[in-house]
Amino acid sequence: MMVQLLVGEPMSLSRAIAGLLVAISAAACTASPEEAPQDEPSSTSPSPTASPDPGEAVLDAYEGLWGVIVNASRTTDPDFSELDNYAEGQAAELAQHGLGAEAEEGVVARGAPTHDPEVTSLEETSAEIEDCMDSSEWLREDAETGELIEESPSEPLLRKVEATAGFDGLVWRISEMRIYEQGSC
Repeated sequence: MMVQLLVGEPMSLSRAIAGLLVAISAAACTASPEEAPQDEPSSTSPSPTASPDPGEAVLDAYEGLWGVIVNASRTTDPDFSELDNYAEGQAAELAQHGLGAEAEEGVVARGAPTHDPEVTSLEETSAEIEDCMDSSEWLREDAETGELIEESPSEPLLRKVEATAGFDGLVWRISEMRIYEQGSC
């Protein structure tokens, strides 16, 4: 399975998520795996249909997807049970496959990325989202020791993210997601 991470540069799905999580390894964090931060997104995230405004509902789905990704990145036994609420197709596969590969390697993440998404196109059943994600506070670490895999960055790690959402008549879900190289936004 291939995913376009950079224009014209195909990359395997596990490398795509690994690349994303590499971008995560930013600021210093010395918490051991059992000292998970208390600011984790709630497992009772708002429904992607919680907002009557379609633009807000699209952003709710996008943010919900990232909440599932962040929660799943914190363990070597990721739970994707909520993923269907926010994603389908390539976006769901990207999250599951990439995070599963990291978990198999004994890599987890602490903290969370920050996002600045905006809906750039909105039609009756489809929408496009652009985001500039900063993953400098989302750190990769060894699941057993809690030690960082890479050094903490001294500057923000900014990556452009483009996503496509679809509306099935009931809810908006992210169907495609492209994550670009560091420094792309």
